[in-house]
Amino acid sequence: MRATTTVSALLKESREWRRFFKSCCQTSALRLRSQAWQFRDELRDRGHDLAPEETEDALFELAQKLLPAAPAAEWPAWAELVCEDALARLQEHYADLSREEREALDLSRAWKQNEPVVAASLAEDRAALREAVRAYEQEALTALQNVRTAVKRMGAA
Repeated sequence: MRATTTVSALLKESREWRRFFKSCCQTSALRLRSQAWQFRDELRDRGHDLAPEETEDALFELAQKLLPAAPAAEWPAWAELVCEDALARLQEHYADLSREEREALDLSRAWKQNEPVVAASLAEDRAALREAVRAYEQEALTALQNVRTAVKRMGAA
């Protein structure tokens, strides 16, 4: 809530920031999120240090509240960005696996974490979605580490 209030105050007091916010919202959720760093920098200069996710969530919340018909206010687009980020990070790790490790990889435990992701998405709950995606990503990273360890052991045996 603090982040939303802080960003809202910035928008109320600055016509330039309102225009920028509106422009980003009318373009896409990706555009709004990719420009969150500028809002963070401005707020930091004004004495408010927000985490990147706090700023993104506040911007999205304000987009839904102030410009509900704008592309940036669409829940599916925002949720997709959160999921794509996690998948991109996992892809970086997957790319480092050897052929043997890829063949031995079992992501079934991570896949079980998909139910909370779906539930949070259906409920349009930003905090729950971020937490569910983090849990999914952690399970997948654990599986990647486990397969590396197992393949190394088999190679040493």
